[in-house]
Amino acid sequence: MSACEPTSAGPRPQQTPVVGADADAHGCKGSAGYVWSDAQQRCMRLFEEALSFDPYVDNPDQTLKAFVVLGPDTTQAQKAELFLPQSPKPLPLEVVKTPEGDIRPTVLRNSAEQIEVVRVKDMYVLSIKGQVKFTHDALIDSPLGKI
Repeated sequence: MSACEPTSAGPRPQQTPVVGADADAHGCKGSAGYVWSDAQQRCMRLFEEALSFDPYVDNPDQTLKAFVVLGPDTTQAQKAELFLPQSPKPLPLEVVKTPEGDIRPTVLRNSAEQIEVVRVKDMYVLSIKGQVKFTHDALIDSPLGKI
């Protein structure tokens, strides 16, 4: 029996990438669903640990969720960030303290990108440039209520 082997002069076979060998600069493996969170200073799976915001019903061009990550101490959140479906990197959010009794208290904001997370009745509304894009149920024990 004989077999053919590629010679050094011939074309080389393409190498198949190894699954799980896609660690980013922080060591987070994207193929396993991990992303780096500046707010948490660690790799995390958003769909398991972040606050999930569902697409708003009047937002027909959006089918994917957005995720908000708060700093490690949710009782004194100093950092927060927003992961949007079409954004290549997370956006930093500022924790905003609004006066008690405010009808629509703003909880998180990114002034430069015109992003706000506001409490409205039994939900948190995430708006971008004045348009509601995502919502998060406030009836559940949301860490946003502790900010």
